[in-house]
Amino acid sequence: MLNRSLRKMRVGWRLRFRQRRVAPEELPDIMRKHIYTGALGSVWASLATGLFFVTFGNRVGMTPWLWGVMSSISSLVLLAQVLSAWLTQRVGRRKLVWFVCALTGRLLRLTSILTALLLYRLGSPAAATVLIVGVCLCNFCGAVATPPWMSWLADLIPERKHGGFWGRRASWIDAVVMLSVVPAGLLIDRTPEAWKMPVLVAVFVVATAIGVADLFIHNTLPEPPRAKPREAHYFRHLALPLRDRAFRPWLTFDFCWTFAMNLGGSLSLVYFTKHLGMDKNLLGGQIVLTIIPCLGSILVGSKSGRMVDKVGSKPVLWWGHLFWALLPGLWIFVTPATAMVWLTVQGVISGTASRAATTAKIKLITRFPAPQDVEVYSAVSACVASIAAAIGAFTAGLVVRLLEAWSVTILGWTFIGFHVLFILSLALRLTSALYLIRRIHEARRQTALDSHHP
Repeated sequence: MLNRSLRKMRVGWRLRFRQRRVAPEELPDIMRKHIYTGALGSVWASLATGLFFVTFGNRVGMTPWLWGVMSSISSLVLLAQVLSAWLTQRVGRRKLVWFVCALTGRLLRLTSILTALLLYRLGSPAAATVLIVGVCLCNFCGAVATPPWMSWLADLIPERKHGGFWGRRASWIDAVVMLSVVPAGLLIDRTPEAWKMPVLVAVFVVATAIGVADLFIHNTLPEPPRAKPREAHYFRHLALPLRDRAFRPWLTFDFCWTFAMNLGGSLSLVYFTKHLGMDKNLLGGQIVLTIIPCLGSILVGSKSGRMVDKVGSKPVLWWGHLFWALLPGLWIFVTPATAMVWLTVQGVISGTASRAATTAKIKLITRFPAPQDVEVYSAVSACVASIAAAIGAFTAGLVVRLLEAWSVTILGWTFIGFHVLFILSLALRLTSALYLIRRIHEARRQTALDSHHP
């Protein structure tokens, strides 16, 4: 009886991860399931990361320097996407690699939170270290899971519908995220101080349950047969995006932009909680940092996606990043008294400009290469960005640490180390958006092949 049950489980496991062709009539159901599983996954991300997680981390001993170190290491582990492309090529099953790594990562994050809480209760200074290690391992698994998922997505969704589908998906995701963060923020704000930590952890547990449910439901989507890479040797295949002259301008822009963004943005939540009092008003923080961007995204999500399909990725990239670049300028003059106003403006820009830019970026990366090369192009692009993010986050933590006791008052405004980061980030973002995007080449899949071997 036991052997029979095990055989059934093995058969069921193989059937779940088998590859098959997808009939056109299946596409509407696939797209709907892609949307609501994406909503579940985004609820997990919104509740288990972001403002709630920063509040928890600050309470167990995280400092701006440690946040910078964690952000830097987490960015470097994204280099695992190169390993992912190799692993997917060896295994031949994208869905299997994605599922195992994504599930492991989400469970690791919760485990690190629970362990850090236990050590904090015991008075151990190792709580912050455990949290850093656990989160970095979680991000490592998430990095491995990303390229096969991107390739799987590109094969499931027709190119002519990609932008519109992604925009519509983003709008539904944002609506569901709003419905989750508001009650969570309200609950934590109204919880007595002595119970805030247990309630925060309870939110993380519920988020993980939702995130795991997302993975099992998403796993029911079919995986089409994977096209074989044109270059059999892995390292030569890995070098394709770097040798591709038409793709290199994108890599250059992505490196510079990501460095600038992380220089100012990696510690922005730490600044909001420590210097603007957001940790005392989590509901208000979630409204300006999550709800407002979600509303903006809902308003423009589908329209920006259709615009990408109509005019191409490059124009949307340019305008989206240009407005997105302005965010650090808002942080320079924000005070606890004006935080809600300025961060509301930030939320509008985040929900519109950054959403449009992200939609254009995803289509460019997944549609530029040939279908069999999507994984390696996605992996190399992510690795270049992760190196830039790591350098930016580490630099941010170092600057704040060196300027911890520094301040200067000019015309009644007091500036500290965080403001130095915001000014530098603003200048570098604007430079990247104004001068580097224009050099990016946008090529369709059938013409991208011509530039692989310059």
